[in-house]
Amino acid sequence: MTTSDQTHQPTQIVDDVEVIKDLEQRGIHGLEALSLQELELLAERKRKLLHQEAIDRKAHLEGEITRIGAQIQQLQTTKEELETQLRVVAKSLGLAGGGPERTARRNPRKSKKPEAPDVPSTPEA
Repeated sequence: MTTSDQTHQPTQIVDDVEVIKDLEQRGIHGLEALSLQELELLAERKRKLLHQEAIDRKAHLEGEITRIGAQIQQLQTTKEELETQLRVVAKSLGLAGGGPERTARRNPRKSKKPEAPDVPSTPEA
């Protein structure tokens, strides 16, 4: 930048702000009469706005992910504590470490066939 560019820069910023204020006052009805510079200012302003919204959204999502990650860790810890308590209770009941599922596998089902009586029946006279 030359010194003349540097002296012109602050005035340009003030002019840009004034142009944007004017555009906001005109609203959508004045769009067809906009100059290229005014359109560029509007486009740049919109780009900055969208960029800021994206940054805010990203921060929000990262915060949510962190919060959910903490909840998952807390639930995992609770799960491990409950599993430990379950093993202790199962052991005190004399069950295998796997709980009722293993008990069912160890004790086979009784057959559904009626068993023959051990005492022979006597014929009735």
